[in-house]
Amino acid sequence: MRRSILLCSLVLVGCGSSATDPLIPDESVYLTSTLSYTYAELAAAALVIGATWYVVDPLAPNWQVKETKLADNRFRVELRKKNFTTGGDGEATELLHRHAEKLAELQGYRRYLILAWSEGVQSDMPIAHRWARGTVELQGYVPPEPVQD
Repeated sequence: MRRSILLCSLVLVGCGSSATDPLIPDESVYLTSTLSYTYAELAAAALVIGATWYVVDPLAPNWQVKETKLADNRFRVELRKKNFTTGGDGEATELLHRHAEKLAELQGYRRYLILAWSEGVQSDMPIAHRWARGTVELQGYVPPEPVQD
């Protein structure tokens, strides 16, 4: 999706063949008897909207989650928030708990314990982003039941 928006934007910007044969016709769209927009204005608006969508990407998850296995029952969970969001600043802790619960379930443990937790803001150029990191220990291993034939 993002590539197609970028490709369409490049085509609109750079593909005029000559001044007598414009890429965008010199016509207007009439919404009412007093309100109209030229095709060039509509194309420029579409280009701005497409570029904004490409940068902000509102359908992407707010947080990227990366896990690292430290031991058989210990994991480091690192979270990085995307640069442009409309919220989600307080959801890092809840996201860590959900991820730890999923890890425990998948690894065959009954519960988990959060050993360490830290969060902050990374001042990258040109835009800062939030980060969080936690260490999770899985507890109460339940061995798999033997398969009976």
